[in-house]
Amino acid sequence: MKFSLGLSITEVFLHVGARSCGMLVFAILSCSVPVIATAASPEATATEFVKHIQRGAIDKAKGLLENSGYRYRQQGGDDIYFRYDSGYDPNFAFLVGRQFGIVVASARQQRSDWYLLDGTIYADVALTLRFEKDRPWLLPAPIAFGRAMDFITFMNFVAEPGANPERLSLRIRPSIDPGLIKPPTPQLGVPAPPVPFGARVAAPQVPQTGMYGSIFGSSPVDPAPVVLPSGEPLTTEQLGRFLPRLSGITLNLSLIRWGRFSSWSIVRWSFVNAVLATEKGEVRMGVGPSIPAGQQ
Repeated sequence: MKFSLGLSITEVFLHVGARSCGMLVFAILSCSVPVIATAASPEATATEFVKHIQRGAIDKAKGLLENSGYRYRQQGGDDIYFRYDSGYDPNFAFLVGRQFGIVVASARQQRSDWYLLDGTIYADVALTLRFEKDRPWLLPAPIAFGRAMDFITFMNFVAEPGANPERLSLRIRPSIDPGLIKPPTPQLGVPAPPVPFGARVAAPQVPQTGMYGSIFGSSPVDPAPVVLPSGEPLTTEQLGRFLPRLSGITLNLSLIRWGRFSSWSIVRWSFVNAVLATEKGEVRMGVGPSIPAGQQ
């Protein structure tokens, strides 16, 4: 039997079958080509995280924290990393809603031992934060945690502000006016048991750490007073003229990407290399005497 074009039935089926096989082979080859997903780099994720904090978008910043269980979760939730009154250190509170420059100083990646199977990669990113106009103050540790200072001790700190980096992030304050930090709830002790009539009662030994220090422990609070020899405290304006101000700091972020098609997330962080603006010029925080920033 012949068709009008002069082709037999067998020839027609062979022609159609060859075309179908060709399309099938093309489809198989197309599916076998791997699709490469271009996830954001760890540097981009780290920068995005800090910009969310800078804009006050804390929920978006928290969304970039690792949440699969690998990162240790503090009691109180992730909000404690962005509030002074939590007392958590290192804390991002001094960056919330502030203006500063962000520069990627360094970035390093390392594959996990099981990378060929799970695609996990670790990264460390260092961001340099520079404060040009909106420079926060650095408080000495005593007044940052509620203990009054005499004027001479305070001026010793002013002369060498970089000697003690203790709980640094909680001592950096965008404002030294009252009201920045919500007062902590007093921790009241258990009342002493009753004693027999006429018995002598020993007075409790209360450490002389000032009102906030003895009641509230070491929670950060609004600046405690700096007391002049006359007994009068420095005003907020006078305090601001003496205190050093933060001009730069490095934020180290550790990140993880759990698979080839996953996003980067933040595991832990720390602040280092704080640079302070003083009347003597810029000095770097560290152990021992303050180091001029230009002599590193």
